[in-house]
Amino acid sequence: MKIDMILVFAVVTGLVAIPYIAFILFGSGRTKKLSTRLKDEAKLKGLNLEQKENWNSREIALDTQKGQLLFGQLLDDTVTVQHLDLNTISRILVHEVVVSKKIDGKHQQTLEAVNLEFISKTAEASRMLSFYDSEIDPAQNYEVKRAKKWKELIEAQLTPARRTAVAA
Repeated sequence: MKIDMILVFAVVTGLVAIPYIAFILFGSGRTKKLSTRLKDEAKLKGLNLEQKENWNSREIALDTQKGQLLFGQLLDDTVTVQHLDLNTISRILVHEVVVSKKIDGKHQQTLEAVNLEFISKTAEASRMLSFYDSEIDPAQNYEVKRAKKWKELIEAQLTPARRTAVAA
């Protein structure tokens, strides 16, 4: 009787644990691809990425010494990396796209997108980084809070240049 219980326990544990472990191992391949590509891009440009964060097939990294930002995004197994020189940026804005919808007879506000807009010091067009898009990934994981945090981190890189300009 004891052997039967041990066997049942082992089978049930295996049925629960094996898919869980397989999900973790096979699911992390995409994020490794993004992380590897971002590291390769940093090596290519000679950057030392001191601050990094990844979420929902996106990764952002900052080199505070050189004032450089890398942003990578994985869409349909294609990695796109954007490089921004913060020395050419005058200010940053957080854009929250909120849409009012009628769901079950009630009006509700739904977050559709969160973007960081980088406004250039020159007449160059501003650049946008997509922190969240409901059409790509409907799950929200504090993207607004994350965007505001990175806005503050990046603005801290912009302020020393402003202070020296004012002092001169």
